Amino acid sequence: MKQRFVKLDWDSNFFNFNVGRIMGPIKEKQDIQNVEFLIEENKNKLSYYSTSKKLPEFVFESNKFDIVLVDRKTTYSKSINSDLEINKSISSIDHKIPEEKLIDLAIQSGVYSRFNVDKKIGKQKFKEMYRLWMINSVNRKIAKEVFVFTENKNIAGFVTLGEKNNRADIGIIAVDNVFRGKGIGKTLMTSAEKWFSNSGYKSIQVVTQGDNIPACKLYESCGYNVESIELFYHIWKK
Repeated sequence: MKQRFVKLDWDSNFFNFNVGRIMGPIKEKQDIQNVEFLIEENKNKLSYYSTSKKLPEFVFESNKFDIVLVDRKTTYSKSINSDLEINKSISSIDHKIPEEKLIDLAIQSGVYSRFNVDKKIGKQKFKEMYRLWMINSVNRKIAKEVFVFTENKNIAGFVTLGEKNNRADIGIIAVDNVFRGKGIGKTLMTSAEKWFSNSGYKSIQVVTQGDNIPACKLYESCGYNVESIELFYHIWKK
């Protein structure tokens, strides 16, 4: 199958340069030549590419772009357990502008994000992206619900609840460093699962980075199983 290029308007506007996605397998040298042509034709500075298998070594020999493995995108899923409960320390965010504490926690949660791992993105853009993600979750543009866990009136953690492909989806989950080790992450996950159950969902997923071992352990402790692993590459035009 020949490679093709899909322009990503949101990403292009956010970064102020052309960003797109390369679709189709890259297995032969001719494939990488096709990719080079697509990048040149579309005046693309950054391209995303994902695959279930590592790219061949010759790909990295290109003198026209740099290619970096930035994520092992891991999707966990499970059937929803309707017997859970929403913890009494959990409440819904009911205002449209998130507190700075929530934004700070969102940024903390993204330490393994490909936009933080890729040093060419820059810290400021990474932080701005997670700030927008949090704002648009709280105002319900991209989330159906946002739960916070409070302890002594302090926000100890939060989780955003959404939907992807008609399936319940955990967006961001974060627990403040000060409150870690108390089972708050698991409480947030089980409370979210109960909310989804009450909303009629039968299955739930959460996507994380394969290198985020604490997150992977949390999801596995909640009964999630690995559904897929995708290698994510960033291709930068030199």
